[in-house]
Amino acid sequence: MSFSKSLNRAGAGMAMLSLLTVTGCSAESQNADQKSDPHAAHRAALETGDARHEMVSADVTLSDAPMVDQDGNPRTLASDVVGDRIVVVDFIFTSCQTICPVTTSLLGEARKRLEHIPDSQLAFVSMSIDSNTDTPERLAEFAARHRANWTFLTGEKATMDAALTEMDAYSTNPEDHAPMVLIGDAQSGHFVRVFGLPDPAFVESRVQDYLTMREARCDDPGSQEHVEHAMDTHGGPQ
Repeated sequence: MSFSKSLNRAGAGMAMLSLLTVTGCSAESQNADQKSDPHAAHRAALETGDARHEMVSADVTLSDAPMVDQDGNPRTLASDVVGDRIVVVDFIFTSCQTICPVTTSLLGEARKRLEHIPDSQLAFVSMSIDSNTDTPERLAEFAARHRANWTFLTGEKATMDAALTEMDAYSTNPEDHAPMVLIGDAQSGHFVRVFGLPDPAFVESRVQDYLTMREARCDDPGSQEHVEHAMDTHGGPQ
């Protein structure tokens, strides 16, 4: 934007300088907080109201490498846990004290809203992002504490890191991971990435959108592209 008067330019410059100064101080403060509190980044996200959500189309590959669930059973994500279901995936670590418990509770509420959909069509999955710590026993305790009656997965670090990377959910430091949920239909391969704490009603509506997409494909296979485009651009079928 151009300004006709030098005074306005100077004012804009001072405003930018002030913004940079405040931002810099804020960043320094946050870094200092993180040294004393490893969960500072998560607390900041909660305090700044990171419950808003942003949805974007996602290019996702689901791993079929060997993992293990919270009951100690060998599982694979793609062919076993998900199959051709609609799926909601989130990313947690059991020592998390802020965002992960909140996310899990919100997804529990979403699952209640969707309990009329059979397990053969819909799966909820929580992926560990700290597999060195998250044993099946710890995952089971976390799931029980937050009343999460769905599949939690962990495994060898190299396996989990590769799987998370394929889903664009890998973080070198678990405490720094941002709240994010993947929702998609493994049958069609269409996924969306939802940033921010998941609103149960929003998750419910996205899953219902995928059910609508499936019905549309059955009625008119050529309609899939239109429905997916509507979902990407407007948040749901039109």
